[in-house]
Amino acid sequence: MSGITRIQQGREDSKRPDVAFTPGKEIWFRDGDQVFLSSLATGADNDNFLEEIYLYTFRAGNKFVNLLKDERVDTSIVPDDVRASHKFAIWAYVHTIMHQEKRNDDWVEVDGPAGKKMFREDVNDFRIIALTFGRSDYIWNQLVEVYSDWGALNKGVIRIKRTGQGMYETSYSITATPKNDEIPAEKQSEIAELPPLLDYFYERYGNSADAAMDIAKNAATSDDSEQPLF
Repeated sequence: MSGITRIQQGREDSKRPDVAFTPGKEIWFRDGDQVFLSSLATGADNDNFLEEIYLYTFRAGNKFVNLLKDERVDTSIVPDDVRASHKFAIWAYVHTIMHQEKRNDDWVEVDGPAGKKMFREDVNDFRIIALTFGRSDYIWNQLVEVYSDWGALNKGVIRIKRTGQGMYETSYSITATPKNDEIPAEKQSEIAELPPLLDYFYERYGNSADAAMDIAKNAATSDDSEQPLF
């Protein structure tokens, strides 16, 4: 639970033009993407790398705005008919992402299933996976199934795949894999420096109403500024 001093300091820091914010760490799935990761979350009680969040997603002008639902956040800009989406988020070490289309010259062409060409993105870094629970919790239940099979989420490599486009046509599958990739020893020391998930989302999506509107009007043309967190 945050005290007055901490919250007040955060509000003051957010107004400073020179404050250094955490770079975006979320993985943004596109149709056909397959992410192979080692979860830092174990799934046990008091897990520091697994969290529930609520995010409002709506249009302001011609841009999407993602705004965290939190007692510290001014949500007066949110339209009355918009409900916060309930999501779970985990910190993970992402090894690779397999794409159906090549959108970056650094991605390596490889043979996928049945000889289909795919393009491998070598991430090899810590990233955040944030997904909705899904209709009848079907996405969350797949993660629970991995936990049940392994006894913990950090016992192997997990694959998350997106199929489809748009909010209502998209589905996700979460499965355990036989891969034995591990987090490199030289990266282990960075785990302690990762921000708590709620702090990260507050920093990224905890803007005041005025700041959210400013984002909508002036957002840069990067992938994560132009699409909602589906």
